[in-house]
Amino acid sequence: MKKSKAKKLLSTLLALVIMFGLLAAMPLTANAEDGPFQVTENPVGAIYMINQTAVPLKATFEYDALAELGTIDSGTPIKIQWYWSYENSNTGRSNGFGENTVEYSRRIQHATTLTPATDTVGVKYYYAVLSYGKSVTTTLGKWEVVPTEVATEPARIEVIAPEPEPEPEPVEHEFEVKKVDEDGNLLSGAVISLIPDSNYEQDASVKSYEEISVNGYAAFTANEGYYILSEKQAPDGYNATDEKYYIIVTANGVFFSFATHLEPYETVTFVNKKIPTLNKNDHFAYMQGYTDGTFGPSLNMTRAEAVVMFSRLLTKKMNESDDYRNDYYPDVDQKKWYANQIGYMQILGVLADYSRDGNFRPNEPVTRAEFATLAAHFDNLILTDTNIFSDVPDDHWAVKYINSAAEKGWIKGYPEGTFKPEDYIRRAEVVTLVNRILERAADKAYIAANLETLPRSYSDLTTVHWAYLDIMEASIGHDFIKDGTQEKWTAVYK
Repeated sequence: MKKSKAKKLLSTLLALVIMFGLLAAMPLTANAEDGPFQVTENPVGAIYMINQTAVPLKATFEYDALAELGTIDSGTPIKIQWYWSYENSNTGRSNGFGENTVEYSRRIQHATTLTPATDTVGVKYYYAVLSYGKSVTTTLGKWEVVPTEVATEPARIEVIAPEPEPEPEPVEHEFEVKKVDEDGNLLSGAVISLIPDSNYEQDASVKSYEEISVNGYAAFTANEGYYILSEKQAPDGYNATDEKYYIIVTANGVFFSFATHLEPYETVTFVNKKIPTLNKNDHFAYMQGYTDGTFGPSLNMTRAEAVVMFSRLLTKKMNESDDYRNDYYPDVDQKKWYANQIGYMQILGVLADYSRDGNFRPNEPVTRAEFATLAAHFDNLILTDTNIFSDVPDDHWAVKYINSAAEKGWIKGYPEGTFKPEDYIRRAEVVTLVNRILERAADKAYIAANLETLPRSYSDLTTVHWAYLDIMEASIGHDFIKDGTQEKWTAVYK
């Protein structure tokens, strides 16, 4: 009994040693080319696509199980099992020990063929796994995957892209714009602009157009797209309107685009009003200080104050007994001191582009760009080929007004070549600019000789201030004699 137990124990230990030796002898999965197994990607020429039948593969295995593993019970077959995977590892899907399983004795020299499976992802790698016993499996052995048809061209499955449909010819449509004065007379020489609407992403066929009115009309031929139609420059002697129309050109025609709907295009009529002249002959005071005796050269001016000031400089005086108030700007209180002048200047057509959102904002400080825009409406607009100031880009809303005012010498920038269009303009800068427009220049000698008797002086202004003479010119009415570009004062108004 003890011998039987001892023999049984010895057999068990020997089996464990053999099993341990077998397990220890099993090489681990390796990726090196000269390791115990080798993974080969799909053969060149075999193009596998989703849900398509793959090229049949032939796998050749040469493996001596006896030499590698030692003694194995001859009754234990060695099985080959196919694996396939998407990744470069043998952890993919198994078709089980079923129809693709081949049993061998200890020595394997065999070639077999498999048509691999495909699914919605597609198969990339294939593996053969050897199994012996009930629980021991390994990927020993060298193998490679090659096309089955060696002598002929391997089967191929290719996806051929359909021939692209030819690009349709761009559709163009013609439409015209009418240009008249306030009496309905046809005007030639206006520059009408049709530019792409930047609120939409559009291809290169949507481009900018400019046409000049001839005998009162300008004609456009435009590709399909979204556009903004406006007047860029009026004929000499007239101010351009700030009206803008949103246009859509489609395969079916040309339409006005509104917030809620489209309407078929009808000929747009832009109406120009004559440029009002400023009084350069009478040098009356057009600016004054405050009740506390200061002028406030560094203070801002409101948008309403700027418009009222220009209304007083017109050659054709506004009849203040007439009522010009209107509801063109919904935020202008018609009871305020400035309402009549704003209504009058709007009727004259000099407020185009001064307000860009439908509101006037009367009590907000006026910016340098806004003041240049307002001033530019009192003379013919000059369009320049390049921008004069480095900080006024091509697409700035006031670029044409700023350039025109600078070209005439009315406005000057800063030493570094900038204009600072969004800064608020100061009262000292206002009088300097307006004096240039009116061609007014103070008589320095007269002011110095009569300093004590001048009708106005300011507690916050000294004779060395950079705008001192311009402020005196603007705030003291006087008679004068023109001497070239200079003037000699002969008397002052009290």
